[in-house]
Amino acid sequence: MAGVIPREIVDAITDCCRGCESTDAVRIADRLMELEEVRMHGPEHHYLTAAAILTAYCNFYHMEKKSILVKAYVRTNIIPVGVCAMYGCCGALMGAGAAAGILLLAHPFSAGDLRTVNQITADIQSRLAEYGGPRCCKRAVRISVYEAVQGMNRYMGCRLPAAMLDCTFYPGNKGCMGKKCEFFVPG
Repeated sequence: MAGVIPREIVDAITDCCRGCESTDAVRIADRLMELEEVRMHGPEHHYLTAAAILTAYCNFYHMEKKSILVKAYVRTNIIPVGVCAMYGCCGALMGAGAAAGILLLAHPFSAGDLRTVNQITADIQSRLAEYGGPRCCKRAVRISVYEAVQGMNRYMGCRLPAAMLDCTFYPGNKGCMGKKCEFFVPG
């Protein structure tokens, strides 16, 4: 099945992650969003979110990244474009859930692991809902990655760092909320 994310974007994200040594998922996500291939808005943010979280985790715990990034791509490449408005569940949030599910080996018949994934994604959804619209994939990624790391630290016993960074993407976003966004710092 052909996915929704253009292959050249997936390759750029994956290559960057495989060469990355950072353990801060938010910083990794920002670096990925700066890639020339990554658009202002688009389904690549679904994979990008999962990839940033998993890359930070693998780097922190000294794990191999190649196979885990393939799993993330397979799970996130089927998330529909515009899922935030059509289904009320942001694709970046779903990418964060995919990352947590991969790390926990969660499946539909899991007990505690499924609960943990849902706790993490519920916390993210709550934060995303504070904003409403218009959508901003960059904001959604930052919130999803930051809150996923907080949830992984809280519910999974991880010790991953996560910095909150000022937005550098707003000049290219016609729908930017400006001062209503916590990441907005005028240049």
